[in-house]
Amino acid sequence: MDNGDNKQSGSETSKVPRRRAMSLPSWLDGRTIAILTGMVSLAAMNQTSYSRLGDDIHRLRDEMYAMRGELRQEMYAMRGELRQEMRQQIGGLRDDIGNLDERLRVVEIDLAAIRTHLLGFDVRAPRNETQHEPS
Repeated sequence: MDNGDNKQSGSETSKVPRRRAMSLPSWLDGRTIAILTGMVSLAAMNQTSYSRLGDDIHRLRDEMYAMRGELRQEMYAMRGELRQEMRQQIGGLRDDIGNLDERLRVVEIDLAAIRTHLLGFDVRAPRNETQHEPS
């Protein structure tokens, strides 16, 4: 009995617990396993779809931010161009106003000269005369 191994002889009873054969519950049959497998598959497909949808949303958001940045740069450039164009137009309008001011002064001087020449000349009809309507 002492041959180097720890086996006990057959006459001695062993205290080692025996393993029980595993059996599945009665409700866990082939149909239940198929339904559970299908539900797990559907859940995995949904998770994959939501993950892809989330990735698409993040990609679209990044594209929108990029487009917004491009539009902002274009607007800044256009604003600078419009500002320069408006300055040029305002400068042209100032020149035109200066020319009109000079012409108006000439007209005022001419009008003052005409008024001084017509000081004693009265073209109105006297008050006691009746005026005739042109026919």
